[in-house]
Amino acid sequence: MPESVASQIAAAMAILTRIEQRAEEDRKALSDDRARAELARSAVSAELTDIRHGQDNMTRRLDKIEPVTDLVTSVRSRVTGGLMLLGVIGGVAWAGLVFFKEIIVGWFQ
Repeated sequence: MPESVASQIAAAMAILTRIEQRAEEDRKALSDDRARAELARSAVSAELTDIRHGQDNMTRRLDKIEPVTDLVTSVRSRVTGGLMLLGVIGGVAWAGLVFFKEIIVGWFQ
């Protein structure tokens, strides 16, 4: 049986109505997804900004610490070198005392 033009138009209208409803649902879902994506981008951007500021602060602190570290290292190496020199001088003096012990004791008798 051939369908009537009115029933074909009614079927086409029903299909168009469903298509419009589906398009509206898709637009709303897309809008919600865009809002969530924007929130996620904002959160990531804020975290990256915090990381950058933290890194800048750390770099500033290290720049302040570096001269002190160099000074301490310099003082420590000078003290170590001085102690080593005193050790060598003391060793030479002690060896001289042991070697010339009899002569030195003879001076005091």
